[in-house]
Amino acid sequence: MRNVCVGILSGLILFFGAGFVQANNVAVSDLVLQNKDTDTSTIEVKFTLSQDNTFSGTDANGNTFYDKIWIFVKYWVTGDDSETTGWHHATLCSGGTVTPTSDGKGAFCSTGADQVLKWSYGSDGVSGSAIVKVTVNAIEMVYIPEGSFVYNVSGDGGSTYNNYGSGSQTNVTGAVSAAGDGTDTTHGPNGCAIGWPNGYSAFYLAKYEVSQGQYADFLNMIAQSDGTSRFPDNLGNNRHTISYTSSSDYGSRYSASSPNRSCNYLSWDDCRAYASWCGLRPITEMEFEKAARGGGTSNTNVYPWGDTDPTTTTYTFDSTTISQYYANFNNTSFGPVDAGHYLSQDIARTNAQTGASVYGVTDLAGNNWEHLINCAHTNVPANGTGTCSWPASWPDPSSGKGLRGGRWSNSFLNLRVSDRVYAGWTNTVRYSDMGFRPARTE
Repeated sequence: MRNVCVGILSGLILFFGAGFVQANNVAVSDLVLQNKDTDTSTIEVKFTLSQDNTFSGTDANGNTFYDKIWIFVKYWVTGDDSETTGWHHATLCSGGTVTPTSDGKGAFCSTGADQVLKWSYGSDGVSGSAIVKVTVNAIEMVYIPEGSFVYNVSGDGGSTYNNYGSGSQTNVTGAVSAAGDGTDTTHGPNGCAIGWPNGYSAFYLAKYEVSQGQYADFLNMIAQSDGTSRFPDNLGNNRHTISYTSSSDYGSRYSASSPNRSCNYLSWDDCRAYASWCGLRPITEMEFEKAARGGGTSNTNVYPWGDTDPTTTTYTFDSTTISQYYANFNNTSFGPVDAGHYLSQDIARTNAQTGASVYGVTDLAGNNWEHLINCAHTNVPANGTGTCSWPASWPDPSSGKGLRGGRWSNSFLNLRVSDRVYAGWTNTVRYSDMGFRPARTE
């Protein structure tokens, strides 16, 4: 999981390593501490990033999309009651080779050596003489560029839950930018606030569903009380492999025996806590359709890969039976498979048969239902706080959230991009077919 090494720089001692196991082979290596500045209370962390299955290209709007890796730093001051506090989110500042986001919660990095982030440890109240553990955490993302797209193709999604377009196919050709009362029935749900993420403006989206290994790492780094609340506790059910060992030390009590497998049994609160802790946010259903279908007002793909119905041909993988191509569906696997499995090249597949969207986002059809914000929630969702306490602008389960994308047990009908059969799902319990992927406003 985390390869820990030690560095000492002028009194500030840091143990640091790569956090979050990969969903599909993202790796942080060659970590080095350098250039501590006691005048500004900053220090640089240098590292190398690598990943498999990179994508880039131009969409139907003529705009460029590409992979990025969301990097965020967590720290723990030795002497703190770690079980009570958990790991803290580090504030990043300018001065490295990678520019952090304006809120300092992280940075979007490319692959390659000598990536440098600067941590403003003074801003976080950390003494220059403290002994501090630091982790560098990586999540693979895709940059979805600004541009038009087709929403709710052929009315597959119906018209409930304040669905933009009232259940009819429509072109989204601009951002929500109306003046005055903050409504724009041309470009977003009726009554939504200016800037509501309707998919037209650029955003970042996780390339893969959250994996069981990623979620176990999250549980190991939050306060023990939060971990107890956020632990699904469904070991052995429907291919869920996260276990808890109370006798282990804090930081190693949770583990996943199949770390790359997509994480099921996640509630909306689990997803909100995870996304906020990472400095990310939930996706909206309009962003979901943009990421799944691709850009352009003539693109009416039924599925992320096109209009071809997924085949039901199966084979054995990871001790279960799954579809060979497109998506994990049709109730043969009895649970999720690895996030992004159809990019794995374990057998020959065409580009369409990998199931990835034109942007390279995987599993937007099948594997797990994905929690997201629906069109009934009209507030603009802020990016996460870096803690398990999510922003007030995110909807509660009783209103404004739902599910999209289909699951491992559905027929091909629920795998359609525009399917909204559970777009208003408000249940708060954990189910065997529910997962998540986070997003972030550019």
